[in-house]
Amino acid sequence: MATILVVDDELGIRALLSEILSDEGHNVEVAENAAKARILREQCKPDLVLLDIWMPDTDGVSLLKEWASAGVLTMPVIMMSGHATIDTAVEATRIGAFSFL
Repeated sequence: MATILVVDDELGIRALLSEILSDEGHNVEVAENAAKARILREQCKPDLVLLDIWMPDTDGVSLLKEWASAGVLTMPVIMMSGHATIDTAVEATRIGAFSFL
């Protein structure tokens, strides 16, 4: 199965997604912020990243831009947010996000 990196500052969301994806047989890594996501993206080479937009240290769109400009956006990234706008979704997909929830 796939290795999936879940990046979200909310513990409940990380735990829920991790449980569901693990139950489906995936290897799941979790990061509570962009700093940890950077480390885990390098260490575990995820097949997919589920990336929150609103995080306290670096927002998900900025992290996506960073990975794209560094040439390390080698996996699909699905952006997640309960508070984003259409403009944010368009920007994220323009940068290279696979999809937006």
